[in-house]
Amino acid sequence: MIKYYIFTIILVVSLVKGDDVVNAVEVKTTSGWVRGYEENFDDGKVFRFVKIPFAKPPIGELRFRPPQPIGEWEKVQGISGAKSPSCPQWYFPLPGFNSSQTEEDCLYLNIYVPGKISTARNLSVMVWIHGGGFIFGAANQYKPQPMVLKGDVIVVTINYRLGLLGFFTMHDPLLSGNYGIMDQIEALRWIHNNIASFGGNPNSVTIFGESAGGMAVSLLTLIPSNEGLFQRAISQSGIVSTVTVAKKEWEIRTKDLFLERTNCNDKGDVAETLHCLQELPVENITNAMTMLDITDSQNATFQAGGLYPGADGKLIDKQMVYPKSPEDKSYTFFRSLDFMSGTLDGEGNMLSMGLSPEVQEKYNFNVTEKIPKSVLCEMTAPVFINNAVGNVPELVQEICDFYTTTESVDAQSNKVCEFSGDSTFIVPSNIMLSIHARDNTLSNTYQFLVTKPSPLPFGGNPPSWFKGAGHGDDIRFFFDFSDIVEIPEEKRKVVEEDQGLSEKIIQYWTNFAKFGNPNGESIPKWPPYDANSKQYIILDEPIRTGENLKSGATALLSRILENGRRRLIRDEL
Repeated sequence: MIKYYIFTIILVVSLVKGDDVVNAVEVKTTSGWVRGYEENFDDGKVFRFVKIPFAKPPIGELRFRPPQPIGEWEKVQGISGAKSPSCPQWYFPLPGFNSSQTEEDCLYLNIYVPGKISTARNLSVMVWIHGGGFIFGAANQYKPQPMVLKGDVIVVTINYRLGLLGFFTMHDPLLSGNYGIMDQIEALRWIHNNIASFGGNPNSVTIFGESAGGMAVSLLTLIPSNEGLFQRAISQSGIVSTVTVAKKEWEIRTKDLFLERTNCNDKGDVAETLHCLQELPVENITNAMTMLDITDSQNATFQAGGLYPGADGKLIDKQMVYPKSPEDKSYTFFRSLDFMSGTLDGEGNMLSMGLSPEVQEKYNFNVTEKIPKSVLCEMTAPVFINNAVGNVPELVQEICDFYTTTESVDAQSNKVCEFSGDSTFIVPSNIMLSIHARDNTLSNTYQFLVTKPSPLPFGGNPPSWFKGAGHGDDIRFFFDFSDIVEIPEEKRKVVEEDQGLSEKIIQYWTNFAKFGNPNGESIPKWPPYDANSKQYIILDEPIRTGENLKSGATALLSRILENGRRRLIRDEL
């Protein structure tokens, strides 16, 4: 277990800002003083501490290196109105995703505390890991005040290095990759050692995240050295699996292209290559590759080796990606944690968003009208099978047959998307949940499914034929995006009607963070997940329950993914 020491001094100050008096509080941490500012809302107040460094700036000789502990600072950290900068990343033209200042010195976290600062409170803590495909996003885009106030918990949002700066690898100890995951662990260490000074309980920490953040959460639960840093985990639309860990051949392709474009490809050894990369302006790194370089426009596949987590034989071992059995020693830590995982019923909207004009021309369709069966049988299924187990046509045919319907063109279009959502999100989540729950008397397991579509869908409105709640439609229940997303007048009523469901979901999440059990007063009962009945809750209006989510798809695809796990272990890294 990790030991921690509390050095607690709290000063209450009032600062004059114009004609207003701003209440502030200064907290002494192991690293130095941090100043937080009071925010007032109709249902209470929140103290907001922003831009707290948790590691040394990853610049110069610390670029492409594991994060280094921050040590002690001299000046008080925390400025009224300040924002933590985003880590360097590609421009992504979605509301809120292109509004943040980017700086390479970006290893900061933000802390939100309800009511007052007192070490006697011993509040449960929730640490949010943002999504964005490991290539974009930032902590400051997520305002957790609704969770903080309604759930009476401390919420921490963290940055981590993205893209090449976070995950580039040469499979050498000097350039091993996975720095973004190491950043997350370093942030958790800082939180563990200091959150008591803010009134938090370091022995009641829940990590939660969505999409890439959910994948990071599931990965962190598989690293035994993280024991003591958190006690519970919630993975929303993201599970690490054989189809989400970068393949070595993708990493090699990225390495060759990246080094060529930065003129660092003619060095004698890895040490010289590292020095060359550390000398570059950061823009030369973020601009060296584009989405076109890692996306095959002919089949819409995203082959981003070196831009997201990969098996490195140390931090992330290849055998961690699906164990041989629940008793596998690498999963002992995972099964000791309370674990919640879930998805949305329309996760496959990501496919409809990513189909390029080249694909639409090749298969003679317009995505606003339909996605034909040929896209499934000739493109997405073959790519999935090839990535998992190699060229096995009979498995492609099994998938094609399973996701075929004669009901209507719209229904077939949704079936094509359904395969994408099942294979990437839903089935990996089902597998992870069953591994966690089977004969487990030490911790709790829960599953959810969101079926309530968002009135403001992530990425814009889907085609009219699309059915279900799309990827990312759940994060609106937890965070306030009012300052970055303008709500059209015609949708305000629908957004307001969602508030009741949002409050129930926040209660579920924060109850789980406090007790390892999401149930409580005035909310429908959420049954635990077990390996037999596989019960889950359906988050919609009304809230209800179900059993054995996607059993047929899980039986088919888990068999393929298990073969993929064996292949991953067998193949030489």
